[in-house]
Amino acid sequence: MKKSSACSSRESETESHSNVGIQRIQPFPTCGVLFENSGWPLQTLNSRIRQIQGSAYSYVVRTVKLKKGQETTTFEQRGSAPNFQGNVLTLCTCKHQMRSRYPADQWQDDVWIAGFTSRTIYDEKHWLFYLAKVKSAYESHTDLWTRMKADSRKEKAAHLDYFGDLFKPRTPEPTGDAVYSPRRYVMPENHAHRQYRNPDVWKKDINYQHAVTSRHAPLLVADPHLTFLWEEPMIYFARKKHCRDYHTWSSLQELLGLLRGAS
Repeated sequence: MKKSSACSSRESETESHSNVGIQRIQPFPTCGVLFENSGWPLQTLNSRIRQIQGSAYSYVVRTVKLKKGQETTTFEQRGSAPNFQGNVLTLCTCKHQMRSRYPADQWQDDVWIAGFTSRTIYDEKHWLFYLAKVKSAYESHTDLWTRMKADSRKEKAAHLDYFGDLFKPRTPEPTGDAVYSPRRYVMPENHAHRQYRNPDVWKKDINYQHAVTSRHAPLLVADPHLTFLWEEPMIYFARKKHCRDYHTWSSLQELLGLLRGAS
């Protein structure tokens, strides 16, 4: 992938619909460490991380599609998770069951997450879309909102951006169990998880609880220096099919061993 040293302003593509101007595609980074860590071939990726210890989880990011309107193999992220705005990748509005498997502190114990595309979008393969090491995890949107840097928080705010994955707490700031009450957050007007057919999906991002443990889903923040993105098919999953929900790997190396570079 050709890279530019210049840093351009954030741009997004839109589609025609009743709410004119709503962003429909998350823009890829155009500068910073996430930009520099984009489009690495498998050999380069392996040389960078193969000695790093940790467990891993993988899943299929079904909101990733191919760019429409021309012959291309460029990916488009049409969902809010993962969100890679604000110079940091976060997972706050998807894989609720997976995230609620552990409390926040255990997600910070050398855990990696890999997101693959659906094998239906190109060449019947699951292509690697992102790979990231979790740096920190937070119990609620209030916790993350108050701790995230202001510039990143603005880029991820759900009440400001169609694909925002961080909900702003109302004043006074909620405490205790109230941090899991959607009523204590600013309701987004135009958002990927608040559409006319199902306007309450966004509430699940705040109050989800695991069916067995009743644990809420921690919000995951990746280490920017160990976050890797791909805008096009370069690395794929060696197995024909990935499981429908998520897969647990005993080590990062086990997962890396099942990756193949495009010929």
